Amino acid sequence: MTPRRRAKIVATLGPASSDPDTVLDLVNAGLDVARINFSHGDTTSWLQAVDSVRRAQARTGKPVAILGDLQGPKIRIGAVPDSTEITRGDRVDIVVGSDADAESDGECLTISCSYAALVEEVEVGGRVYLRDGELDLLIDEIDGDRIRTTVRGGGLLTARAGLHAPGAGQRLPAVTAQDREHIGFAVRHGFDFLALSFVRSALDLAEAGAAVHAAGGEIPFIAKIETLSAIDDLQEIIAVSDGVMVARGDLGVEVGPAEVPVLQRRIIEAAGRALLPVIIATQMLESMVQRQRPTRAEASDVANAVWDGADALMLSAETAVGRHPVEVVDMMDDIIRRAESGDAGRAAVAQPIELKADTARTVAAAVAAAVDQHPQVRAVIVFTISGRSGRLISHVRLPVPVLVLAPEDKVLQRLALMWGVQPRQCQPPTDIERMLREVERAAVDALALEPGNQVVLTGGFPLGQGEPTNFLKLHQIPPVS
Repeated sequence: MTPRRRAKIVATLGPASSDPDTVLDLVNAGLDVARINFSHGDTTSWLQAVDSVRRAQARTGKPVAILGDLQGPKIRIGAVPDSTEITRGDRVDIVVGSDADAESDGECLTISCSYAALVEEVEVGGRVYLRDGELDLLIDEIDGDRIRTTVRGGGLLTARAGLHAPGAGQRLPAVTAQDREHIGFAVRHGFDFLALSFVRSALDLAEAGAAVHAAGGEIPFIAKIETLSAIDDLQEIIAVSDGVMVARGDLGVEVGPAEVPVLQRRIIEAAGRALLPVIIATQMLESMVQRQRPTRAEASDVANAVWDGADALMLSAETAVGRHPVEVVDMMDDIIRRAESGDAGRAAVAQPIELKADTARTVAAAVAAAVDQHPQVRAVIVFTISGRSGRLISHVRLPVPVLVLAPEDKVLQRLALMWGVQPRQCQPPTDIERMLREVERAAVDALALEPGNQVVLTGGFPLGQGEPTNFLKLHQIPPVS
């Protein structure tokens, strides 16, 4: 039986990858979760991406989740002319509380920033970073609504580029008016997850959740960890989230590059203890925006994220605007598979499941014990209505395939993010004989098992009534009659 990849792939759709043919190729290459970044594009492009994903899902039969990434309280500059380059030693003035276009008098470039409180949250000698930290400005003077800076690290400056100053942005709302519009779009078009950017505290997630309910929906939230405030409030944020994303771009600007690997592992471990999925994001295969092959360092970065215990790894510009979006997903798939093979792959640490007074958790722990104590078990097959059992078993980090059977597309799509889980549609069986026939069919069709192979079967009894998971059965695939 061919080993299946267990860590999942999230890829951002954009101008290079939203058409139906390319999305179909991405799904066939290994895409599990399609990210739509609300910071870029418009309603037309987002609708095309959603339609392309659902078409690809229908053609392949593979559930694919759609993740909407909200902009959140991100500070951005105003418009600048195309191909604006700034170099070390240049003078740049930032005028706050303004959306005016950039101007230059030949000696100083003046750009705008609509966040008026910025002048009160920075100080002389501090730094302002643009474009995810690629451009570095030293603050020389604060004069009214004008922040005068000198460029320390230059490069290309683009319109609406993100502006970051450590500690700034505390007065911005967690969910902006624009975010609320995007939440409404996500609810109307059946998004499976939403990611909230620049989370500062657990209260931000509560505000975002209230906005989803106000829009008439119920969508799980992924908290993006990219600020010092989020690190300080990490446990409380995890407690109210449905998953976390280690957003290494802005996090690296906030804490410095050397601290990011340490925090990445810390966040993965903390989320794992809470049985939440973790996505590692930003610059995983960045060189493949232009090139057809990654650097060795990038391949090692992907592998180390797998070994750290990440549930999913995310591609951003590589697939959204890169030259080779399908090849990037194919390459990430290959790197993850190789990282998961052999002794290194088997070293991934499963998270102990705290039993509490919870039958589903007890059964998940029992499944892990059964697989451990019966080496002849080749797979685990889970019948579920809500998907919760599949999510719990995902965190046990089993060495065998986990096939989760559920009737609803929404449940299957959300399971597409979960480590090691292969979701498949199946109407809930109403009696034991039908259940066993479905198990045997799925074991052969989806897992390529053979007669005599043993599986662990779990679900809720009485069958077909949405009961919580409460039984476990060892079952042997019978000979073909």
